[in-house]
Amino acid sequence: MEPTTSLSLNETDDYLSPGSRVKTRILLIDDDEAYCFLCKRYLRSDDSFQHTVISAGTTAEALAICAVDTFDCIVIDYRLPDMMGTEVIKMLREKMGHTMPPTIVFTADGGEEAAIEAVRSGANDFLAKRNVTQQSLCRAVKNTIEKGMLRKSLMSRVKELEAANQLLIKRNDEIKRFYHTVSHEVKTPLTAIQEFVAIVADGLAGPIEEEQKTILTYALESCEQISTHFNDLLELSRFETGKMTIDPKPCSIHDVFDHCVVAATPASVAKGITLTVNDQLQLPLVMMQSNRIIQVLSNLINNAVKFTDSGGSVTVDSELIDGGRLLRLSVRDTGCGIPETDTGKVFDRLYQVNPANDQQNGPGMGLGLSIASEIVALHGSALEVESELGVGSVFSFCLKTATDEDLLQVA
Repeated sequence: MEPTTSLSLNETDDYLSPGSRVKTRILLIDDDEAYCFLCKRYLRSDDSFQHTVISAGTTAEALAICAVDTFDCIVIDYRLPDMMGTEVIKMLREKMGHTMPPTIVFTADGGEEAAIEAVRSGANDFLAKRNVTQQSLCRAVKNTIEKGMLRKSLMSRVKELEAANQLLIKRNDEIKRFYHTVSHEVKTPLTAIQEFVAIVADGLAGPIEEEQKTILTYALESCEQISTHFNDLLELSRFETGKMTIDPKPCSIHDVFDHCVVAATPASVAKGITLTVNDQLQLPLVMMQSNRIIQVLSNLINNAVKFTDSGGSVTVDSELIDGGRLLRLSVRDTGCGIPETDTGKVFDRLYQVNPANDQQNGPGMGLGLSIASEIVALHGSALEVESELGVGSVFSFCLKTATDEDLLQVA
């Protein structure tokens, strides 16, 4: 038997190179020796390919050859002495799986039944023997081999992508475990450091000078920042593992506004920014876990203040929509805005639009909006953003208003 020199994936591009003679291996399964000889002559005279044609007259012979050799194409007669050619194709496909080469079915009568069976068996082409010429056979084999190679190439790329995806999933899981572990392991000693520094700063361990107290105050603030970052990491980890849930109840949005405004007022006053809440009177109760919505609105307001220059404004709006079934909440600012290319990424974990500018306006890890987006999603809505560079941004989301049924369940 001739040595196997089946076409490799690296040679795929050679099909498109004029004048090249690509080496291929073809298995011809037909019990008509004279017709096999004619087909071999046709194929070996092909100017574009250097075909090596191996022939088999029976199913058993074909199966034995395929067990030890590989081919770029199989040309098989529809009626063999011991089995239908379409059945042979099915047998080979079961044995060879994804390595099965493309096939062409020959038939003496060219009937419709044979064509249908050929298609059902997975054959790539179908030729009536009486219509076979050197040109038609070479063209059919060429097209079939190219389709087969494209399929192999596609399968190879799919496997590469699947492997890359599995690697990304593994790396992502490793990162999640890493920051979850680090957050837990660091939080305890960090809390101890905060307590010890606070004891010294308060003079409980002995008198300290004013300059020392200032330095200790900076140390406490740094510890608080680190603690906040670790809490964000832990919270995001709970969202990603599905451990974070909410218990929405009918609550007043006015109380949420009051809490958020009180918390954000010192920072807005310090920067000379006007903070306004367009709080409509007698808004209906909404279904929410109030502490979580306070967390979302506080984050949006703090970000708005953070990225708005002195003299600007931050406005919180509320609007009933969808016939009063939803309350739309918006936080609008006159800040620096977000580039259009970044608006779709602002809710991604650890993403920061302008890290340099972010550092100037205060430390952060790019987790706040990601966490806020997850909280809003748990409330059955989506956090959206509209922004224009140099003009400002609007972040908004909706909450369901409480129905009579919701109110009865609480009563």
